[in-house]
Amino acid sequence: MTVSDPSTVQFLENMPQAASGPPLQRALMGTRHFLAEEYRVLASKVASLATGRFTTIGIVSAVPGEGKTTVALGLAAALARTSSQRVLLLEADLHQPALERYLGLPRVDGVSEWLLGRSTSVPVRTISPPGFAVITAGREALPRPELIGSDRMGALLGACQLNFGFLVVDCPPLGPLADAVAIQDLIDGFLLVVRARRAPREVIQHSVSRLRPGSIQGVVFNDRPHLLPGAYRYSRLYRYGLGRDRRH
Repeated sequence: MTVSDPSTVQFLENMPQAASGPPLQRALMGTRHFLAEEYRVLASKVASLATGRFTTIGIVSAVPGEGKTTVALGLAAALARTSSQRVLLLEADLHQPALERYLGLPRVDGVSEWLLGRSTSVPVRTISPPGFAVITAGREALPRPELIGSDRMGALLGACQLNFGFLVVDCPPLGPLADAVAIQDLIDGFLLVVRARRAPREVIQHSVSRLRPGSIQGVVFNDRPHLLPGAYRYSRLYRYGLGRDRRH
């Protein structure tokens, strides 16, 4: 796919900011919470696939409420801690953006304003610790969903790929919208987040069928707290199926 020149994208990098959102999100930024260790394992598995060109990683779910944004946050934080590469978390769910709320950040322009041609630069904020950068959805709703797969989006992702070693993209759910389908040609593949006892199997299968064969590089099984002894009310257990071996 032909995209605009990534050199046309200007990043406006701000001073580091500390996450001040809800306790679960703050816990993901730390190192002592048991979830941080779970995400470290996930980051290790993702990094092992990077040699096969899996560095622009879309996080997607079949329907809303599966926990994909939390997974995107946890993965970005863990990659920032365990990898020598720079890590960027980009919010591409422009219909229901949540990153600024989760991280306790003020609203600023972002992906929407860039796609609409109303901004000449894209604000990049660094969450420190753990040290990953974030580009949020922006202030405006996106009136034309096809823009998510446009040349302008390609230029933005291309610029991000030139400046960061890992790019984690928080994508819209597959079911209700076509946005994640439109962006699939611009990324290396998806991690599918599946929440226990939520979307029926048939809904998940239908949603995944909208993607190219081989687009799903792995599955993150979410929200099975009874499998983790001693877990308290924020308990979540993430199980992974990545690469060729899907048994673990």
